[in-house]
Amino acid sequence: MFKRRLLLFLLAPLTVFAFEIPKGLDAEDRKEVVRTLGLSTAFKSLANPYPLGGYPGVEVGVSLEYVNVRDVRRLGCTPGTVGCANTRISDETEWRYSRFTVGKGLYDDIDISFSYMPPIGGVNATDYGGAVRWSFFQAQFLPINLSAIAHYNQMNFDDVFSNRNVGIEGMVGVNVDGFSLYFGGGMIEAKGTFIGRDTSGGCGPDCTAEEPESNMSDTRTVTSRVRETHTIVGLSLHYENLFAAAQVDRYRDAVYSMKLGLRF
Repeated sequence: MFKRRLLLFLLAPLTVFAFEIPKGLDAEDRKEVVRTLGLSTAFKSLANPYPLGGYPGVEVGVSLEYVNVRDVRRLGCTPGTVGCANTRISDETEWRYSRFTVGKGLYDDIDISFSYMPPIGGVNATDYGGAVRWSFFQAQFLPINLSAIAHYNQMNFDDVFSNRNVGIEGMVGVNVDGFSLYFGGGMIEAKGTFIGRDTSGGCGPDCTAEEPESNMSDTRTVTSRVRETHTIVGLSLHYENLFAAAQVDRYRDAVYSMKLGLRF
């Protein structure tokens, strides 16, 4: 009965909160948006560091992630000024969203995972991505393993901002009975795309970038790239085929995540 209720909870939509990206973003403002909504929304492990290939089944779960958007809401043109499309400064300080994930061990030490963020609960964003994890070292007499992870995800935020993340990470995992601890770090690159002015030179309802005509592409968009290192620390608890995980990713700001799931 308990497992059935937990599975229903995992399949049910979690509460998410949306906010609006400000208009009139200059080059530095756009980089700030990419750092906050791009890097911070990268694919996250949130799982037992021991490879899925060592288990006879599949992992499914749902995560809830928290991103601090306090700095983003103050960007862009000042509400009330001439030509500014911003009508107010948002009072939102945090963006919460959920992701559904499925993982499968391909071999004894290689896993593949996929994730999807559905547009539920009023959030106007979608996201999909995946990761490959290779556990290249497992100590013979100690519960320690080392892993390399490559991940990718693509997010669309209300059709006014899209972002692509590509990253690599190194991870150290420690497993003891029903508890595991993992930590590591890596490099990630985010490429954000913003809607620019239309062909008439005006800034329509979806326009977020304040950019000269000469700097825009043929698709009327402007891109910004950010590349940074980040660190990770997390833990997971296990009971039979149930697990719960929590993780902190440190970019410039910290992103907090938690996950519930099943391993069949």
